[in-house]
Amino acid sequence: MPWLPPGPLHTLQSGAHTLTVAPAAGGRMASFGTTRADGHLIEWLAPMPWQALEQGFDAFQWPKAGSYPLLPFSNRIREGRFRWDGRDSDLPAHPGQAHAMHGFGHARAWAVIEQASDCIVMTLVHAPAGGDWPWPIHARQTLRLTGDGLEAELMIRNDGETAMPVGGGFHPFFARVPGMRLQFDALHMWPADAGGVATGRTVVGDRERFLRERHLPETDLSVYYSGWKRMATLKRPDGATLTLRAGEELDHLVLHAPGGCDFVCLEPVSHVADAVNLALRGWEGTGLRSLAAGDSATWRMQWQIAL
Repeated sequence: MPWLPPGPLHTLQSGAHTLTVAPAAGGRMASFGTTRADGHLIEWLAPMPWQALEQGFDAFQWPKAGSYPLLPFSNRIREGRFRWDGRDSDLPAHPGQAHAMHGFGHARAWAVIEQASDCIVMTLVHAPAGGDWPWPIHARQTLRLTGDGLEAELMIRNDGETAMPVGGGFHPFFARVPGMRLQFDALHMWPADAGGVATGRTVVGDRERFLRERHLPETDLSVYYSGWKRMATLKRPDGATLTLRAGEELDHLVLHAPGGCDFVCLEPVSHVADAVNLALRGWEGTGLRSLAAGDSATWRMQWQIAL
């Protein structure tokens, strides 16, 4: 299995906010915290374990912590197979699953090309090697701290000679504390089968609705949403709030909240799981996008902190 070795950590600072970035560990945000006036540190992300950062880890058995980029697709592609412009592609399945999952951006080391006290820019280059994503890609990730919180940008460019399907987004593992509440508005949800692959689109059910701020359920809840208002809030019982805002291209949201875990994932993404196959079957609103040769796609996200 691919191994992500340890590498230098980069610490960014702006006002009360501190971000630690691990480029070698899949371009990950390793931790993100805010220090209150009384000196108390609020960890907004479940921090990456120091053992993983110091010793490295299996790229496909990553710690459920930090935040990583999703590219060139989000979530799952059924059985790793899809047809595009008359061409069949087969991607490697995620270990222990039947499906390809989360692309490769989180499973490879990124190179730092710029850094300041409050900003870092990283790049990743992919050259097809057979048995993986068949288009060459150049990606750039920019993470910037501000007085309000965090700004993130992910760009992917198609360096191939033909158009390709493209998708991406962000996969944060937010620290889940007892009494945390969640709120966002979404028009649709996409029920999934036992393998976690979306099967179609329907209205949001009562159990999956967070139109009004409420606690996360104690039992497992994993939902694919679309048509959300691109804003979600996580409120801690002490009143501290993180508001996630996503750019126009991130019209889908993944909520992954396993019961009994110390994290909750709120992933702003550009398409639903298995969009490339669902669109081929005639489903609308999947978020699937074609990226012409030489063109690029860019996705943006902000976290606004209020204490």
